[in-house]
Amino acid sequence: MKRLLIACETIKDEVEMAIKKTGIEMETIWMSNLLHDSPERLKNALQAEIDKAEAFYDQLLFAYGNCGNGLLGLKSEKAVLVIPRFGDCIDILLSEKENIERLRTSTYFLTQGWLKGEKSLDREYQHNLAKYGEKRARRVMDIMFKNYKNLMLIDTGAYQVADLMPRVNGIGELIGLKVVVEPGTISPLTKLITGQWSDEFCIIPPGRTTNHQDFEGVAVRNV
Repeated sequence: MKRLLIACETIKDEVEMAIKKTGIEMETIWMSNLLHDSPERLKNALQAEIDKAEAFYDQLLFAYGNCGNGLLGLKSEKAVLVIPRFGDCIDILLSEKENIERLRTSTYFLTQGWLKGEKSLDREYQHNLAKYGEKRARRVMDIMFKNYKNLMLIDTGAYQVADLMPRVNGIGELIGLKVVVEPGTISPLTKLITGQWSDEFCIIPPGRTTNHQDFEGVAVRNV
């Protein structure tokens, strides 16, 4: 079986760690985390990769959750699609947390991959600062994060947390949130790569389109 991994760069460190841990070499396509801005744009970009790859691979594996329902409507005529049954990447990394729903009501989450992205919180603030001035930039941030209490860096062991803390603490001060560090997991990613596809995964045969039933019971996360 020839397999291709299509992965979000937001969790690039975790995916690379899972690949190294399993010892399975796999060709990987990295998708921009800017696609999170629009579920429709994410779906179209993923479908384009499917269309290019399906003639050459038997199985297409997705290191993605169903971000904002952005993985609904995908279809391959020739390859099997394998998608983790999670709401988004954060649900994947925190899948061993029992209180995930409570956490998500009051916490904004960070990974090193997200900090590297163009839409990181401090870069977004600097953009607004240059465009609107300090008073309005501050007001935008206050409105965005008025319902949050914590800023969580997820420690999956894929990077050195201590190296990131000065920047994370700076972001916490900037938006007025308490910085916390909590352990995460890469277990769903290792299962994806090694083919341990339990009921935590959607396995979509050739010719069928992904739909809401595939993610029944899975929380829909806004992007």
